[in-house]
Amino acid sequence: MDARPSGAMSIADRLSALRKRSRQHPRARRPTEIDGLGRRVLQAREQAGLTRKELAQRLDVQLLTVGRLEREADDATPYLPAIAAATGRPEDWFAQAPDAGGSDASQQPPEASAAALTPARADTLSTVILAALALLLLIRVFTELIPVLPSAGNFIDIPILVVLLLAAATRGASGTHTRGLLPPLVICFLFLVVFSVSTMTNLSRVEPAPAMMFLYGFLGPVGLFWAVHRLWVPGSALRLSRVLVALGVLQLIIAFGVQLPQYLASRNPDVITGTFGENPYQLVFFLLVLIGLFAGIFTFENRRPVSKAVPALLLGVLAVIFLAQYRALLITTVLTIVLLSAVLGTARARGALIAILATAGLLMTLAYVVQNVPELKFDSAVEQSRSDPTFFLKTRFATTSVLGTLYSDEPRFAITGTGPGTYSSRGWQTFALAGAVASKSNNVAGAYVKALTNGRPYRTDVSDKYVLPQLRDAEVVQGSFALTSPFSSYLSLLAEVGVLGFVLLVALYLWAFAYSLRMTLASVRTAEDGDPLPALLCASTVAFFVLLQMAVLENWFEVTRLTFLSWIIFAVVTKEFEARKLRA
Repeated sequence: MDARPSGAMSIADRLSALRKRSRQHPRARRPTEIDGLGRRVLQAREQAGLTRKELAQRLDVQLLTVGRLEREADDATPYLPAIAAATGRPEDWFAQAPDAGGSDASQQPPEASAAALTPARADTLSTVILAALALLLLIRVFTELIPVLPSAGNFIDIPILVVLLLAAATRGASGTHTRGLLPPLVICFLFLVVFSVSTMTNLSRVEPAPAMMFLYGFLGPVGLFWAVHRLWVPGSALRLSRVLVALGVLQLIIAFGVQLPQYLASRNPDVITGTFGENPYQLVFFLLVLIGLFAGIFTFENRRPVSKAVPALLLGVLAVIFLAQYRALLITTVLTIVLLSAVLGTARARGALIAILATAGLLMTLAYVVQNVPELKFDSAVEQSRSDPTFFLKTRFATTSVLGTLYSDEPRFAITGTGPGTYSSRGWQTFALAGAVASKSNNVAGAYVKALTNGRPYRTDVSDKYVLPQLRDAEVVQGSFALTSPFSSYLSLLAEVGVLGFVLLVALYLWAFAYSLRMTLASVRTAEDGDPLPALLCASTVAFFVLLQMAVLENWFEVTRLTFLSWIIFAVVTKEFEARKLRA
């Protein structure tokens, strides 16, 4: 029996009546009668935890209309009754000044109350961040695939970091919620102390340029995380999702439309790189992150047009991953799908469905490649995994025995390390290996490297003794040196800054993965249809899950094209998630 009082209206009836009332009195007030009305609409929507799309659905208007109302391009007055009902605000609240004090100011989240950003300013900040992300992933198209820019453009990550740090530092007292920032900042401070101690105790072998590159590679991504977290204004998660989808579709277009014909002509899988120039491994990482995003979109955003294309997109992504021939990540690809299946499969029926489709797509593409593309040699990788599931791990960890020799020869290295940029980190590789090759070619990069090392080749006693012999003796396993080379983020940290530095950096990435996973699990349980945040959280979780594994195979913690992508996504989803908790 209905317990409503006689004559009471349901919420749906009330909204319908309010919409009619808004349309019947479209000019109740002139736009100039309420200063900053669009900003109040934006604040009300954010504090109600609504996306623009959700508010548009409740107002029965187009998504673009909500954006125009918040930017004050259109008069929001005719919609006020419906907006008030949808956001839970009294109509009189919208007549207050956007930065009004009183009881309302105490209820506002720090993002809305302290910064007093206009909607146009908020859109500009998110646009700058998204443009930086796109530029980071597309720059190699114009320096390598279509070389219209000099190779120095590949260092675009440095000006991106500087610009965003300056923007964040000069924004003023934003009142940004900082609990989520505290753990990484504390870890980075402690790591900086370890870095300083390691440098001071190894002054005879540490060079400034490799050491600074070491520090930039490991801590630069966290600086970017801080900047993006400070600048991002909650409510634009869908924009990030759209940019990532567009970049993913572009990878498939280039891979299938341009690079696949090249591969068929040459049978050289190294040409499958998407927009990542000469780096197919970076392409594989991005595609694994896309799998998480696509799976989340299919599960929680079924009304979004791209959701209907997700099964086909997933099949294309898996096909490109196999064509890129990074066999060392075959197990990682399987584990990624297992992780997403566990997270999404129990959340909704569509989550279980996409898990089944992804698993089927993986098996189908793998079977096709094994049977029809033998030059990729996945058949031997699969057979090796069947006969000895621990083969790849045992082979990889066999290369760490040299670390025991290093520590036994000089026990203090376990505490102080050999010094930043002196052993096998990317900082050492750039100046000792890449610098030597570039110098022989007499190109700009070679001149730059020689200038930073006082005009002489860069070498250290520890790398000469421990790294170079291992590099010369590295064997090809499954068509790659990845399993036998001396390059690994974990190994370089243990050697160059000691056990404590290793523990701190690994703790940083484990924290990021665990925090992403915790937010994802909390979000998928309460997500509403059409919410873009769960899919982005899936992408963030996958990014750190994969990075933690890839760091076993190479110095991937120092590859900014991967780490910057991961920490930008992480900063956005953290800011969005925390803002929603404040509004709850």
